[in-house]
Amino acid sequence: MIAHIVRTLLLLSLPALAVGQSLSLSFSPPTNDNNTSTFLLESGEVEIASNAIRFLDSGTVLDGYDALGISSDYSVVSILERTGERGKITLLNSKGSRLNAFSTVMLNNDDPSLNVYPANNGGVLLRDNISNFTFYEREGRIAKSMSSSSQSKQGEQISQVAMSDDRKTVVIYTPKIKRGSHFASKAQLKMANGNFKDIFYSSDRFIKAVAVSDDGNMISVITAKGGTDDQAVIMDKYGNKLHTISADENLVNATFSSDNEYMTLYATGRVMVHSVADGNSLGATSFGSSVFLADYYPEDNLILALTGNYAEDSGVLRNVEFRAINLEQRSITSEEFSSSLGFTEMIKPKFNRSSTNSYELIGGNKRVRIEANF
Repeated sequence: MIAHIVRTLLLLSLPALAVGQSLSLSFSPPTNDNNTSTFLLESGEVEIASNAIRFLDSGTVLDGYDALGISSDYSVVSILERTGERGKITLLNSKGSRLNAFSTVMLNNDDPSLNVYPANNGGVLLRDNISNFTFYEREGRIAKSMSSSSQSKQGEQISQVAMSDDRKTVVIYTPKIKRGSHFASKAQLKMANGNFKDIFYSSDRFIKAVAVSDDGNMISVITAKGGTDDQAVIMDKYGNKLHTISADENLVNATFSSDNEYMTLYATGRVMVHSVADGNSLGATSFGSSVFLADYYPEDNLILALTGNYAEDSGVLRNVEFRAINLEQRSITSEEFSSSLGFTEMIKPKFNRSSTNSYELIGGNKRVRIEANF
């Protein structure tokens, strides 16, 4: 199933050295035989179809809902259903047992923007239309409501959400706002008092992605404008701007190291690591295939990347390859993965570091252990 291939590639500004490195891949049970729509939660597995979820341990099946969400620690599942003019949010644990249910604000019929984002503590963020958001406490009480509407008469895209794992750092952003011949954009940050603060606005650049570090202390807003370089604006957890990094690449997203001292930017076929303190480049490398996920581990001086061909409609990554780049030794190794990997928008994929040169990919249908040898 797993075929090993070691290649020597050119690292931009890092000369390639002799081969002799390797990557070892293995499955983490019980995900060995999972199909591309089966995912491991905290205490059991679920199968997620287009509009249905099945809890494999209990056999519970829920379908016909309007939105589905999963908490960052995989312990809480939230279901949104319309019941007349209002909605109903049902919270379940990872085995499918009901925790709570409550009624929501009024919802429009056939609204494609509806979504739910549950927190680990059972609270829920509801996107109840294209630009309105309602924060619910675990018991169903409304803690906060806000609108991100730009009031543009020419229209705007559905507002999106980026959050830390504990859901304490919340960024709500409007990727594109039509303003004449340009696309404007904006982002707002939820403060400790519950109010929102404007942290980004551009009259002629649109937002491609917003990344929030796992602990919520760092934020990156990635923007683009036709005929110019893409940019990544680095901010602290209060929305204070630290640096802006420009790249003549099609930037996709960003990740932060666990100590928040480094940011990894990944583009269609390229990975770049920058210092958060001064914005300087630590290293970069290019690949012949698209980057799906990348991160940098300063403890190991290592960039880890997952590449392949991703189909957004099915959530399946094909032609999968794992790659590791040791910046200190200026060398790279890769290993092909013969199986496709499945992902869902409800679960954020990430690499976790277990120990020196040892990692695990989580958030996909299969959890993959990765051992790098340099």
